Amino acid sequence: MAQPRVQRFTVSTGQALEEAMVTYLAKGFVVANKTAVSLTMQKKKEFKVVWAIVGFLLCLLPLLVYLIIYATQPDVEIVEIVVAPTGLVPPRF
Repeated sequence: MAQPRVQRFTVSTGQALEEAMVTYLAKGFVVANKTAVSLTMQKKKEFKVVWAIVGFLLCLLPLLVYLIIYATQPDVEIVEIVVAPTGLVPPRF
């Protein structure tokens, strides 16, 4: 089992925290934990049956490559977003 991939971002305001949350919700993440100054979201990996069928129909090798890539992906992808202390300008995500 692969380790989860954790991405950490810092935003400047609570409004920016909410905007980042909406962005990641649109990408398929779900909220795991939320406070006034931090947010943790996660997205579980999913097996794409369409790509498996395409790989099987076209050639067995692409299917094997896809299965290897799928097996090496982390089971959960996590994003942590924190509001920066006043006066610090964080990088954009």
